[in-house]
Amino acid sequence: MTDLLIHDAIVVTVNHGNQILERGSIRVTDGTISSVEPTEPADRAAAAEHVIDASGKVVIPGLIDAHRHTDFALVQGLFSELDGDELLKEAFALYHTAEPTLGDSFFDAAWRLACLRQLTHGVTTVNAMDFTPELGAEAIGESGLRGVIGPELADFLDPASADEQLTAARRFIETHHDTYDGRVTASIAPGGEAGCSRELWEGVAELRADYPDLRLHTHLYDAAEGDTMAAGSGADDPLDLLDRYGLLDERTLLTHLLHADRGDARRVAESGAHVLHCPTVYSYFRAGARAWFPLPALREFGANVVIGLDDPFWFDSWDLIQEAKHARLLSNFEYGAQQWSSYELLRMLTIDAARALGLDDQVGSLEPGKRADLVVVDIDTPRHRPYSNLPSVLMNTVTAGDIETVVVDGEVLMQERSVESMDVERVHAAATRERDRLQARTGWETSLAGSTPPDRSILRRVSARPLLRAVKQYGRGVVNRHLW
Repeated sequence: MTDLLIHDAIVVTVNHGNQILERGSIRVTDGTISSVEPTEPADRAAAAEHVIDASGKVVIPGLIDAHRHTDFALVQGLFSELDGDELLKEAFALYHTAEPTLGDSFFDAAWRLACLRQLTHGVTTVNAMDFTPELGAEAIGESGLRGVIGPELADFLDPASADEQLTAARRFIETHHDTYDGRVTASIAPGGEAGCSRELWEGVAELRADYPDLRLHTHLYDAAEGDTMAAGSGADDPLDLLDRYGLLDERTLLTHLLHADRGDARRVAESGAHVLHCPTVYSYFRAGARAWFPLPALREFGANVVIGLDDPFWFDSWDLIQEAKHARLLSNFEYGAQQWSSYELLRMLTIDAARALGLDDQVGSLEPGKRADLVVVDIDTPRHRPYSNLPSVLMNTVTAGDIETVVVDGEVLMQERSVESMDVERVHAAATRERDRLQARTGWETSLAGSTPPDRSILRRVSARPLLRAVKQYGRGVVNRHLW
């Protein structure tokens, strides 16, 4: 018995042949796609537990957000008008203020709101590194989404010692990896060359050896001082740092690479590591000296580049489709037109991202034998018709607001824009309550016209311990440029 039947859809399979069915049917049994075929007249009267008539609509694989921080999903709008340096200061201070005073209820509400927004934006899989991963595993699992989550390990940025963080990471892996019918898996997520001591990197290497199937998810070259920071751990540069600890291979996810050069791009490609590109957060705040990641070299050498939203609450967007559009526009501006085709962008949000996460045998394309993670996009509107070049429509014209139905693991989580797997009112009520507590306890002032940070000196609001550890290893100038 077919559990789910979608008929008369334009099916963009994103399979090896880049096949698009003008009028196709998808059958799902026990959460697995059993067939993807042209629609037959009998399909319209076929028996199934759940039938969706997708006439005039497009079905694509579920979108995959390849890099995410989620802890502060409730702060949307607070940072939007700050410059990059001021944002980093206020974000760091806010965490150290909120974590001990607001407690788990604040971060749980943030995760639930994030899951709701991801779901309604067609993101079926998220790859996250956060300081509250246990809450994230529960929120993602209970919402019906798929997620790869790693506790962010950064002993220069968090008061907990390297040993304490590594112990907690091991406990998280043992408790939460491969839970919720396999939809929630763990990763190992050191913050990067800026936030980790030599002791922590040594512990990360031990974790990797003990859990060889897990992805290693980190930031790299997101500051111009990357070589100096890596030298503090005894390495020549950030890539050498990973390589010395046996952490640079096809299971490695490298976020940003903003200040990497052509030689770095070759080394990344040769290692098989994947690049997680987050264009908007850097272009919005113009963090550091103007630089852009070495896209032409990465493409020339064959590196797998995929897209993440990073901290979307900083620039108030949760739309991964628009993020892909920004990636193309910004890269075209920097390097010349036609850096990516529309179909390449779609693959970056689906099968290429699944390959980066080691999930391409399960999701990322619409093929028999894969888990049924998919979204239905309504393009039968005046905004889109008439059209040709469907990939261009999907990547240039469609927004997340056009996503009508979301299916993960064969379960319909949202249909015709009605969320079925989450209590929307309860999520919004908790988010509103916790946002009010945030403002009351931290001193942020907000209104319809904008927001204002607290007046108190940031040095009185931030724990000195992680800052002093960073100064000891790198020197005050480097730490100030990168963290402050």
